[in-house]
Amino acid sequence: MDDKNPPLVIAIASGKGGTGKSTLSISLAMALADLGKRVAVLDANLELPSIASLLNISPTYTITDLIEGRQSIREVICNGPQGINLILGSSLPQPARKLSTAHHFGIVNAFDTISKELDILIVDTAPGINNASLNFIRASQEVLIVTTSEPTAIASANALINTLHKNYNLQNFRIVINRVYDIHEGPKTFKAIQKSHFNNIEIFITYAGHIHEHKSARIAASKGQAIYKMFPKSEFSHDVKKLSQTIETWPIRVNPRGHIEFFMEELIGKASKVLDVDEKSALNSSIS
Repeated sequence: MDDKNPPLVIAIASGKGGTGKSTLSISLAMALADLGKRVAVLDANLELPSIASLLNISPTYTITDLIEGRQSIREVICNGPQGINLILGSSLPQPARKLSTAHHFGIVNAFDTISKELDILIVDTAPGINNASLNFIRASQEVLIVTTSEPTAIASANALINTLHKNYNLQNFRIVINRVYDIHEGPKTFKAIQKSHFNNIEIFITYAGHIHEHKSARIAASKGQAIYKMFPKSEFSHDVKKLSQTIETWPIRVNPRGHIEFFMEELIGKASKVLDVDEKSALNSSIS
């Protein structure tokens, strides 16, 4: 990937928990690294971060240190499997979770300092529809929504799409159907989602692929390993590789760069009106 191009920022999102989003994020990052991409994964779940536990890693610094201005973006990066970089999370106290929109954009924008060292940033957002997830998604160039064929998961995915479009005018969504049991389940589920938005000509939904269920997913997690690494010849790993190859074909959106440049000035301007001097200093230090 040309260094003149900014990193591709992909938000991995889901309308509800239990879709296997974080497990997929880790394996997808490793598959992209196998293709020669320089990849970082940001655990953007500020309530129940899971990537550190899934990989059995105890980070010295976390995203909390970045948010609170104690460490720089480089200092919170730790090494992950397959050469990927990780910015891991820690559960924030309840009051601290109510970060301003400018903070969320600032966290992603902090990656500007290492942008020449990255090809792809995967942002593993918290499941559900909440301000933290929505803001991280808005700051990304691509939105990859992970769902399963369960009716509640489909309904939640549709609700997330509708919220992002109605409230933030996002139009492009890529869908991956996770935990399928045969090759027909993915396309069938996607058609159900597509049908729900058929009458809205402003919403564009693309089928990114499907990922087979892996019966040993819990075993891999208990050993602190990614399924992709522990079971490289499985259908799961084959599907993840295929998804990574599909991502390689996605067009690079150079301008605007995600939604960061488009919204950043206005958002920080609005936030400045309600922040006192000390808070402004903290915000500036946390995103530098």
